[in-house]
Amino acid sequence: MMRNALVIALLMALPMAAAAAEKTQPEQALRPELWLSSDADGNETQKYGLGWDLRRYSDDRWLGAKVERARFAGDDWSQTEQRLYVRAAGGGDLWRWKVDAGTNGDALLGSASLHSEDARRKEFFLEREILETRDGAERGLVQTFAGAALDLPLDERWTATGLVGVQDFGAGDNLRTHLRGNLVFAAFPEQGISVQLRSRYFRNSDPAEGDYYSPAWYGEALGVVALRRNHAGYQWRAVAGWGRQRSDSEGWKRARMFEIGVDTPHWKQAWLRANAGYKDTPVLNDTGAGSYAYRYLSLEAVIGF
Repeated sequence: MMRNALVIALLMALPMAAAAAEKTQPEQALRPELWLSSDADGNETQKYGLGWDLRRYSDDRWLGAKVERARFAGDDWSQTEQRLYVRAAGGGDLWRWKVDAGTNGDALLGSASLHSEDARRKEFFLEREILETRDGAERGLVQTFAGAALDLPLDERWTATGLVGVQDFGAGDNLRTHLRGNLVFAAFPEQGISVQLRSRYFRNSDPAEGDYYSPAWYGEALGVVALRRNHAGYQWRAVAGWGRQRSDSEGWKRARMFEIGVDTPHWKQAWLRANAGYKDTPVLNDTGAGSYAYRYLSLEAVIGF
């Protein structure tokens, strides 16, 4: 099984290596990465990775590999695994792609995306990751999420975005269908401030099948204020949202989210990206009972040489 997964990962990366060979003097880079998350149910996820770009042409064109240690844990359980990825990104003026294809020794993991660079941005994506619950981590269940998204400019200041997707959970018969829609108004374009209406809805074909949050249906709507500013080489991002959420088994209740992030300037071929956030809307391992909170922190550095 491990051999088959590695072969698939390598085959997915080969065409990207050929596309990246256009430039004659690529750099190399080390890419340490960190992901930490926790929730009100006592579940934690920790991922520590070290990537090596063997060929790095720009911030959106590279070819390399990554090793990662992932740990999933709860109040009275934990599961740890080692992973190996082949990763690459590239493309032309209109279309760009990115692939992280890897394995934990038993399953094919990672992500792949293809998106256009025009005003009506179109994206197709695929993600595979261990189901971050006790049953998912101990049995090695892999959840797969595939879909497409579209940005639709309405005029100089209004933009609509939409997403459709399907999600499988690695065991059983449940298939989750997703719909998401955002309406964005550039309130103060010079200051990078927008106001947004964000909505999402999903429906499960086989509710309450596993040990993850799985009502018959779930929906939420959030009013959001977003900031994106460039200052002295730093790119700052902040998003705050308030709204309502409900499912088939619960009435309307409060929904909140907050995210903040920064990209540092490039300094001697090195830079850092940091993101942190909080939400009280459900993720996979939410029990759906009472109040809920999900927190995360991610760090990624690129050190070129």
